[in-house]
Amino acid sequence: MAEPHAVGRAPPNIWLPGLVERFAGYLDPIFVACTLRLVDKATAEQFRGRSEYSSTVRLSQPVPPHAFAARWTPPGAMRDLKLEQRQQLLRLTAASGVVANLEVALAAVGFIPGRLQEMEVLKAGTVSGQADAVHFILARGYGDADAICMALHIAAGAGHQGVCEVLLADDRSPGVKLGHVATALEGGHPGLADWLLQRRREGPIGPTDSLEPRGWQGCIRLLSAAAEGCDLPVLQSLTGRFGGVPAGGVGYLLTVAAHSQAADWRAKVEWLELQAHPQSLHWDTHVCTMAAGCADAEDRLVWLLGRGYKIDKAAANGVLEAGNTAALELLLGRGLRPELRSVMAAAGAGQLEALMKLREYGCPVDAAEVARAAALGGQLPVLVWAVEELGASAQDLAVLNAVIGRCNLEALRWLRQRGCPLNGARVALLAVEGGNQMALAWAAEELGASVRSADLMDAAAASGCVEVMAWLREHGCPWGEGTFGGAAGAGCEAALEWLVEQGCPMPVSSAVM
Repeated sequence: MAEPHAVGRAPPNIWLPGLVERFAGYLDPIFVACTLRLVDKATAEQFRGRSEYSSTVRLSQPVPPHAFAARWTPPGAMRDLKLEQRQQLLRLTAASGVVANLEVALAAVGFIPGRLQEMEVLKAGTVSGQADAVHFILARGYGDADAICMALHIAAGAGHQGVCEVLLADDRSPGVKLGHVATALEGGHPGLADWLLQRRREGPIGPTDSLEPRGWQGCIRLLSAAAEGCDLPVLQSLTGRFGGVPAGGVGYLLTVAAHSQAADWRAKVEWLELQAHPQSLHWDTHVCTMAAGCADAEDRLVWLLGRGYKIDKAAANGVLEAGNTAALELLLGRGLRPELRSVMAAAGAGQLEALMKLREYGCPVDAAEVARAAALGGQLPVLVWAVEELGASAQDLAVLNAVIGRCNLEALRWLRQRGCPLNGARVALLAVEGGNQMALAWAAEELGASVRSADLMDAAAASGCVEVMAWLREHGCPWGEGTFGGAAGAGCEAALEWLVEQGCPMPVSSAVM
C-alpha cells in the first residue's frame, strides 16, 4: 500500500509547462494574458514576449471581469484620466461587450453621463454588434427614440441582426423605417433588409412582395442603396419588385454604381447602361466624380473614360482631397486642375505627396494658404513643406494662432526653433483646457509662462483633469473662485472628490439664510 503524503509535505507539481501550453491553446489569448500568466512566476515567464499572448490588452477587447475590476475599482484608479478619457473608457468598454465590465466602468468613472454620452455609449455597443451590452444600456434608460433610430441605422449597416432585434424590442423604438432597410442594403446585407421589411409596424413586406407602393422616392432610395452595397443579382431583383427603374432614375443610379465598393461594380454600370436611353449616356460628369473618391480611382476612371464618360475638375478635386496620387497624375496629364478649396482641403488632411504632385505639374499652389490650412489641420509635415519649399512665412499670424489653438507640442517646438513669437500664457491656458500636461509644462519651461494663475486652475477644473490640477498645485497655482464650481459643472465626480481632499474652498452661497 502506498504511503500517504506526510503532513506538511509539498504536493507534487502537476503544473507542468507542457500541460499549461495545452490549456492555453484552448483559451482566449486575452484570458491567458490577464489570468493564466499570473498563476506563478514560472507561468509568467513561459508566456513572456510571445506575440500571440500580448501583455497589452485594449479596453475594447473582452477583458476578464476580475482583471478589469482589479484595474478600475481601487480608489483613485481614475484620477489620472481626463473627463474625455473617462467618457472614452465607457465607449470602449461598451464596444467590448462585457456587461460586467460596463457595470464596473459606469460606477467608477465618477460622472453621470448626459444625453450625448448616453448616445455615444449606445453607439459604441451597436457598432461592435454587442447585443447584450446594448440590452444592458437600454435597460438603464439610456437613449430616446432618436438615439434608438440612429442605433438601428448603425446596426443595419453593419449587418448586426441581433442588435436590431434588441433595439426593435425596446418600448422607445420608433420601429423600422425605410431608411433602415436602405442602410442594410448599402452595407451589403440584403437578407437583413428583407428581415427588416417583414417587421414594419405598418405591415410586413415579404421577400417577393411588390415594392411599387413605396413610390418614386422609395424606389430610388432602395435601388441606390442596392447599387452601392449589393451585387448585381440583388439590384436586378429589387428593380423587378419595383416594376423597373423609374423614369429619370438611371443617371443617378449610374453615379452610385460607379462608386460602389462591391466587386462587380462594372457589371452594375453595364447593366444600368442598358436601362438608359442611348442619347442620355456618358454625358453626366458626376459618374466620374463619384468614382474619383474610391481607393482604386485610377482603374475606375481609366475604365469609365474608355467607355466615353465625360469628366471635369470635380474629379480632380476628389482625387486630390483623397490623396490618390496615381489618379491625380492621370487627370493632371489630361489637363484637369483642382480648385483652390480642394488644395486647402488636401493640405488640412496632410496629403503632402499629392500636393507635391501638383507642384510637379506646374499647378499654382498658394504657399500662405497651404501653410494656414496645414496649421489648422495639425499637419506639421505639410506646414514644414509650405515654409521650407514654397516660401510661406512661419510667423504668419494665422499660422501661429492655428498651431497655438491646437496645442500641438511638436508643431509648437518647431515654431519655437524658428524663432516665432509664441504667447506663453495663451499656450498654457489652452493646454490646461485640453488637459495637455506636456504642453503645459513646456509652456512653463520654454516660454516662461506663469502657472500661478487662478484662471488656470479654474480651467483645469472645468476640464475635469485631475492630473493637470495636481501638476498646477505642485507648481504653486492657487485655487480660483470658480474652481469647485467648474468641476461641478463638468459633472466630474472624481475631480470634485480630489478637490475636497486637497482642501479646495467650496463656493459660499450668496443666498440669505
